[in-house]
Amino acid sequence: MQKKKKDDRLENITRLLNEIAEDNTGLVGSLNQMLTTQEILRSDLMREIGLLRDDFASALIYRVLKDLCNELIMPLAAMEGMLQQADFSDPKAIRSHVESLVITLQSVLSRMGAEKIPIAIGEERFDPSRHRCVGVLAPETSPFPSAPPRAIVRIVEDGYTLAGRTLSPATVELQAEKEPNSMI
Repeated sequence: MQKKKKDDRLENITRLLNEIAEDNTGLVGSLNQMLTTQEILRSDLMREIGLLRDDFASALIYRVLKDLCNELIMPLAAMEGMLQQADFSDPKAIRSHVESLVITLQSVLSRMGAEKIPIAIGEERFDPSRHRCVGVLAPETSPFPSAPPRAIVRIVEDGYTLAGRTLSPATVELQAEKEPNSMI
């Protein structure tokens, strides 16, 4: 009788263990299926984020270019009007028109967020991230003969920054190294 009880208990334990094993196999299969589904969803989400990023970048680029074009239409119209009614025999009138256009274009750049790179001429040293050197002047030909070597002594063309980053470096000329006095 005890043997039968033990056998029944062993049979019951075996049946329960088989059920647990089947349940675990089913659970592992479900977890694997969930993992596969999650990977597919993650992949789809990353693709959608990439598409949204591309759409946003395209819209932003269009908006910036649209704003720039709208800002440039008025100065262009003014230049076209000047050409149609131009009296190129009067240098004073031509200068006045050009000065007016310079002010207008500087205003456009300012509204778009571009700022002129400030330079302390005769003091500020050359910085390749903000300046582009196109010449080196000997101290005797420099407008700032006592400036230190590699100091900016002439601005050839202004440079501009946009959002704190160099948009166009300033074109400059630098002070040359001073030649040591030669002994004869």
